[in-house]
Amino acid sequence: MKLLHLFSNWRWTGPAEPAVNLALALQRQGWDVTFACGSARRRPEPDVLARARDRGLATRVGLRLSKHMNPFANYPDRRLLRQWLEANGYELVHAHMRNAHVVAALAARRMAHRPLVVRSAYAGEGPGGYWERRLLREMTDGLLVVSEQARHRVVERMGFPADRVWVVHTAIDLERFNPDRGLGHRRAELGVPPDAFLVGIVARVQWRRRFHILLEAIDRARRELPRLRLAIVGRGTNIQPIAIDPVRRMGLDDIVLFPGYQSGDDYVRMLASMDAKVFLVPGTDGSCRAVREAMAMGVPVIAARRGMLPELVADGERGLVIDDTPANLADALVTLAREPERRAAMGRAARQFAREYLSTDRQAETVRAIYDDLVTRGKR
Repeated sequence: MKLLHLFSNWRWTGPAEPAVNLALALQRQGWDVTFACGSARRRPEPDVLARARDRGLATRVGLRLSKHMNPFANYPDRRLLRQWLEANGYELVHAHMRNAHVVAALAARRMAHRPLVVRSAYAGEGPGGYWERRLLREMTDGLLVVSEQARHRVVERMGFPADRVWVVHTAIDLERFNPDRGLGHRRAELGVPPDAFLVGIVARVQWRRRFHILLEAIDRARRELPRLRLAIVGRGTNIQPIAIDPVRRMGLDDIVLFPGYQSGDDYVRMLASMDAKVFLVPGTDGSCRAVREAMAMGVPVIAARRGMLPELVADGERGLVIDDTPANLADALVTLAREPERRAAMGRAARQFAREYLSTDRQAETVRAIYDDLVTRGKR
């Protein structure tokens, strides 16, 4: 089967890596996969395209695939994509993100022998709204969502057939995020004492990420945990008013660390340095990849009751799920700091969950079975 994967953005952000990883895993399993992504003006090569090529994924250029619906881009994309579909015999188009789905729908409808159209939706609560409902009703053969919550919403609220929607875990690179690699940690580099309780947050520093709640919780918890430390791993244009200035006002300079954005093995070693991770608000990737990476490293997570976080963390199993008030978060920090055996058990459970459900091979096998199912139905 010839597969065309479409990703409607050029930036390496949100669900870009999961989309590339899935296409690459399918390609490695012998599928004929082509990957196309958004184009960026004034840039010689978009970030997503460059990384996809670096990883050995077969790519194709020409479509603009803007992140948001744009008729000045979508209608030219529709014409060109229709030409691709008719000339190259793609049997299935897998759209990642809504506008890729829109372009695929515009191109494929009314074709005499149209390809199957599959969509991956990365919002933890599932797709919603008028356009999503219309796309699902008129041009979706199969839908892949990241949580049972999303599946329920799509079936019960959007009226999508239950036998055409599947929960597929977003995979991560378990070879990279493996605590047994022997990379060590970065606590000494960061000046964190061996006996300190180091909690970390990995997120772009934005107002909506509720850093004020986290810092208030740290201020409360430090009264009971004198060896408490917090590492804010990330960057943002408003990091000064959101985090740096409040840390100084609250007298947390000796507690809060700003290692900045981390990449490569430095990021893996950063995760290995943490005793626990906090995650309060899902970002553009509703599957919460940063949480999955921490879990793969055996780090328990304190998560807010938002999106798919409760389902992913499972309160009391792989971490703690809370209503994220400063008092609740402070209590959760104190609990994990004072119960090292329980914390270690949660970390082991998180690592085991990642090994069982979050590998790229498992994801590719799951998606392969979905493709086969849809093709079989189409031939009836």
